[in-house]
Amino acid sequence: MLNIKVTEYQKEEQLLSQKEEQLQSLNMPEETLRTALLRGLSSRRSMTKNNPKTGGGQYFYNETVRALRELLKDKGFVGESIRNIELTINQDLGVAIYLCSGCNQTGLKNGTPQSKTSKGDFTLDLFNLNQIESPNYDMFEELIPKKQANNAINCEIWFLLHYFNKDNNSLMAELTKPISFNSKGYVTGFDRENRIIIDLDINKPIDIDDSTLTQSFNADIDIPIELKI
Repeated sequence: MLNIKVTEYQKEEQLLSQKEEQLQSLNMPEETLRTALLRGLSSRRSMTKNNPKTGGGQYFYNETVRALRELLKDKGFVGESIRNIELTINQDLGVAIYLCSGCNQTGLKNGTPQSKTSKGDFTLDLFNLNQIESPNYDMFEELIPKKQANNAINCEIWFLLHYFNKDNNSLMAELTKPISFNSKGYVTGFDRENRIIIDLDINKPIDIDDSTLTQSFNADIDIPIELKI
């Protein structure tokens, strides 16, 4: 019995190490992603009954995107908007973050998440996702493409997928690579080997210098992105 517990502990330690290495290679510390998400959650929770019913999602989205760009600025990331598709991009590393709401499978270790809403043709084309129909990826996981295709912005796209549970007012999230969508425009296929679950334990202290948020991020920045569409 003890040997089983030790083995499980070793596996967990190995997974945590792999997670840390992967985030380090992307120049995205988990603490930074967690802080951005929790600031978005705090903004959402600031709503009152006088806010529009749809205001919570907008508050969360606006504040999280802002926090991502400000907190990751020193890591080489900048904001970029392409026909209202808001990205946080590191051109040197060739990676981009896209904040996206997901279903209740989001953030679960063995979950099969998908986007909460359908995406427009331009978004799907920009990210160069594949259209694949599958009744159940749990049963037909081999149908999920293994690699993300080259896209028009020459960046590896990572969805910062999040799910807000209205029943207990909690948040789940993961950093994951989208690969495919279905006929209705929902992103349903993600790289199962590159799902990074974000630890959103609200009891953990947030250890980030707030002075990074006082720096202006509103200056005009020209980023040469040559679209191939």
